[in-house]
Amino acid sequence: MFRKLPPTLAVAVGLLATLPARADEILDGIAKMPGAVEDARIGGTWEGNGKTGAFRLVIARVGGDTITARFFVQWIAYLEGGGAKVENTIEIKELADLKVDVIDFNSESDQNGLSVYLQTLNPNGGGDQTYELFVTSPTEYRFGPASN
Repeated sequence: MFRKLPPTLAVAVGLLATLPARADEILDGIAKMPGAVEDARIGGTWEGNGKTGAFRLVIARVGGDTITARFFVQWIAYLEGGGAKVENTIEIKELADLKVDVIDFNSESDQNGLSVYLQTLNPNGGGDQTYELFVTSPTEYRFGPASN
């Protein structure tokens, strides 16, 4: 046999049922990530202005029959207590302007910044190429054909 709840308790139970479930910031962020993002890697570490962190390298691909890549560098800062946050993000627009796909890349970092070597595939058959990217800050980088 069931007993009827007092009106105040019934209201309280009803309010609790309408509250949203506790959010999971990581799950929510990953769920919002565009489908075009196909590769994300840690490319090295950085240190500056009393902070430390990692470089995250992100490739997004766009297109239908002709796939081209966009390349992004992010500065992920490590927070006290074990968290992390995105400090800066830049896009290497010169790569996007080439309208090529990135088939592989490797990277290394040191006290001067980040070096990335990208192997590309020209979807129009114009010849594959290797490029170098040197990032020294969120406002300064150099991108061009590899010198080797």
